[in-house]
Amino acid sequence: METVFSPAVTDSVKSATRDAQKLGQDVKGEVKDAVSRGRGIADHLASDARTAADELSGRAKEALSEGRERASKAVGRVSDYADENTALVALAAFGAGLLVGYLAARRR
Repeated sequence: METVFSPAVTDSVKSATRDAQKLGQDVKGEVKDAVSRGRGIADHLASDARTAADELSGRAKEALSEGRERASKAVGRVSDYADENTALVALAAFGAGLLVGYLAARRR
């Protein structure tokens, strides 16, 4: 079967086909490269996020431990003060009770 196109047109179509295939391969390579770089960046960011989370977790644990220690010391000091000044503490508790009772009765 003979083609109805001239040999110049046929060669031109073949050349355009080869160029399109080469362009497709180039685009495919660029996309693969971009995906690879994206994965590398994502892995790096995930690693940085884990490191930051570990640091924050450590700081939070230290702060909690320090807070517990301070609270324990404060409770000990209050307990020591109450033991040394029993009458004053009892009088203050009685006064606080009277104040709360007065406020509760006044609301009704």
